[in-house]
Amino acid sequence: MPERTRKRRRRAVRLRRGEAIAAGFALALFVLMFFAWYGSEVSGQVAEIEFEGSGGTAWQALEGVSLVLALTVVVAVGAVALRVAGSGWKPAVPLNAAVAVLGGLSTLLVLARILVPPDFGTLGGVAVEATPRLPIFLSLGAAFGVAYGGYRAMREEGSSFAAVAESLQPRREKPASRRRSPSSSG
Repeated sequence: MPERTRKRRRRAVRLRRGEAIAAGFALALFVLMFFAWYGSEVSGQVAEIEFEGSGGTAWQALEGVSLVLALTVVVAVGAVALRVAGSGWKPAVPLNAAVAVLGGLSTLLVLARILVPPDFGTLGGVAVEATPRLPIFLSLGAAFGVAYGGYRAMREEGSSFAAVAESLQPRREKPASRRRSPSSSG
């Protein structure tokens, strides 16, 4: 067997199950962001009317939240891409921890937008209310899946949030007055 083929086989990286879960749910979240998350309900003084397709996708209705969701997708898929490529890059915050945190934040943001939908305002004195639709609930599950996958990948690599927090703390040296010098002992 040629040496070149052996090197390729040695470099082949096996994807952790948690990383695969996070990336799969991240891609699902990305696709779901293009579906209508909200329908519109118009309520006036005389009658209530509901009309289809007038709501908004995550991109249209959520402004800043959609950017956090997109960042979550990019980090989750990027972590897998770097692992598959065999990259030796070690960021200050491990990528799987970042995926878990961003997935958790995304879950909370989507849940908040389910509980408090965006305000579509008024149209000629008639209030237009947003009503959550199925894709936002599926997106909530996908965001949770990203968080779970990131956390599971952290556990699979033997990491924890406490270890990550400790690694981010600045190293403190003992003050010079407390250090023992070789001439003062004895």
